[in-house]
Amino acid sequence: MNTSRQAKIRSIVVLVVAALLLELTTAVQYISTRRAITAQIKEMAQRDLSSTSHTAEVKQIAENAIADVLSEVERLVAAKQRDSLHKKLQHLVVIHPEIVGIDFAYRVGEDGVHDGYFTFREDGTNEIKDTVIDFDYTQRSWYQEGLHGNGFWSEPYMSHYYEALMSTFSRPVHDSRGLVVAVIGADVPMRELSAMAVQLYDNQQRSLLQVILFQLLGLLVLGFILYRSIYSIRRLDKIGAEKEIINRELGIANAIQTAMLPPPMPASENLDIVGSQVPAKQVGGDFYDYFVRDGKLFFNIGDVCGKGIPAALVMSMTQAVFRTIATHIDDPSQIVKGMNTMACRGNSTGMFATLFVGVLDLVTGHLCYCNAGHEKPIIVTGRTMRYLDVVANLPIGIMEEKEYKTQESEIVPGDMILLYTDGLTEAMNVGEELFGLKRVENAVCEGCVERAESGEKAGCCKNDAEGSGENSRCKNDAEFASPRQLLDTMTHEVSAFVNGAEQSDDLTMLVIKYKG
Repeated sequence: MNTSRQAKIRSIVVLVVAALLLELTTAVQYISTRRAITAQIKEMAQRDLSSTSHTAEVKQIAENAIADVLSEVERLVAAKQRDSLHKKLQHLVVIHPEIVGIDFAYRVGEDGVHDGYFTFREDGTNEIKDTVIDFDYTQRSWYQEGLHGNGFWSEPYMSHYYEALMSTFSRPVHDSRGLVVAVIGADVPMRELSAMAVQLYDNQQRSLLQVILFQLLGLLVLGFILYRSIYSIRRLDKIGAEKEIINRELGIANAIQTAMLPPPMPASENLDIVGSQVPAKQVGGDFYDYFVRDGKLFFNIGDVCGKGIPAALVMSMTQAVFRTIATHIDDPSQIVKGMNTMACRGNSTGMFATLFVGVLDLVTGHLCYCNAGHEKPIIVTGRTMRYLDVVANLPIGIMEEKEYKTQESEIVPGDMILLYTDGLTEAMNVGEELFGLKRVENAVCEGCVERAESGEKAGCCKNDAEGSGENSRCKNDAEFASPRQLLDTMTHEVSAFVNGAEQSDDLTMLVIKYKG
């Protein structure tokens, strides 16, 4: 039997023991309560045998007191003489010491107004006082039944003003038309039942020590269970447990990240676009997005610093902001500025993102763009290439007041725009060698690297001052048939270079072909 199974069996045994102890505690409480109630019932039974006549006498006094004063009360209510009514009820409490209070509550109408007061003999001083009924008396049985009957004794209840059980005899109060306008009630204390409650409390207090001891023992057992659980968790394979947690978090973040990417756009007569995102370890901070509005293609690509869940969440926020701003603003610099403002506000973690935003007119091929610390895009024409001239600028999320500049270029029909993150150029093989820009160039226009190594200028496939001054063709003259072919070629070259080494950074590429 392995250690893990033994730990599980021990945990089950401890849980069973804890459950039995808790059940034993409940049983002790039940037996103690039952004995106390039984003893008190016997005592009450003996007391009732000797005090039946007294109970009947108090009951008769309360009923007669209400009956004697009811007609006068109805006259005062009809005459709206509230002060005289108060004095009458006070006098009723004074002459009947068996009655500790008189309830007088007006009927609550559709307006929901509560108007009632309580005349009572203060416990201890015997002083007669009045007070407003400050609770919802419509929920009390003496009021509900008193409205409809001709004399009702309520069930015993705990008084709102006394620490004693009460029973109230109530009757309706009519106006001159015979309509019920109020309820009057006489409160009689149930002293025998109150004594029973006090005795029951005393008995419970005497058994409380045993209950506390069992409960403390149960808490000790539960504490031991917690200790054993922590101890067992620490003995688990630490690497496996951490890997499981990380994989679960990465899976959630990857789902968020994938959902934020734009859906594939079908090829049209003037545009073909394809993208790919390969995060390191399932999740990352790279992103791209695109959509067409008013005959223009709005697109972006970016890279959030760092990796993991935080980078993925920042990526999601950045994509949402891009969509929000670009739906009504055409200027790329203003789009980047708005995204920078949102990235800076509340950025207590210091995270930032490199970003490139472009707006391509699908009719004229005019490209407006703005760069924020991102890699230079590559313009591919056939098997030649050139780097798009960009101002470096600061990444977004660093300086809220930063101003960005819009740049322009012309894209001719058949040109492709290759955008990528630094995961392409910084991909490493097992020897920690970087893929680099030279290999990117060589993948686009085959043969440049070889000719550079043989002493020729590496600019043969580029339009730059160091090149031959013209778009020279390389070994492979066949043009890329589609953005997908260019993307697959670049992916294949990187994969062959890395050759199974662990991916060190997120790799994202976006290829746009302008057909004109």
